[in-house]
Amino acid sequence: MSEDILWFWAVLFFTVPPVLRFRENFLVPGLAMLLTFGFFTQSNWMPDFFNASDWPYIIGICLSILLFYFICGFLVHYYWFKDKSENLKNMGAFSLLLKAWISGNAIAVSEDYITELRRFKLFELRWEDISRIDQSELDIVLSDDVEREPEILSEIRIKRDFH
Repeated sequence: MSEDILWFWAVLFFTVPPVLRFRENFLVPGLAMLLTFGFFTQSNWMPDFFNASDWPYIIGICLSILLFYFICGFLVHYYWFKDKSENLKNMGAFSLLLKAWISGNAIAVSEDYITELRRFKLFELRWEDISRIDQSELDIVLSDDVEREPEILSEIRIKRDFH
């Protein structure tokens, strides 16, 4: 194993945290993928960009890097949130967290709680703690009117077209 391929693996794992943090912005995963692809081409294989037969390999390698980011992101998301809520654990965290990771958010409803899951954010509300319900043309907002830090969800937004 050459030192150059070790640099590829180092850059691949080093770029995972920024990609996870900025998952909603596809510019960050794209730039991280290009950076990592550059280290791969320096260490293992230099494609000829003017040769059409190399493009399937280029696209395949880039998609593999993006798939790696997606899988790492979901695993971090799953292990971070699976035990955050007893209610979430009882409903089966895997499918809800996967749906939230793919679509950006998911809402789980049970007899006692309503939970909104987003990428790396969770807000759970007991039905009896709801103090405000706002309905606009686009969504319904449920809140307990407790002030929280900006990075923590403080309301549940149900979009009109949410299934």
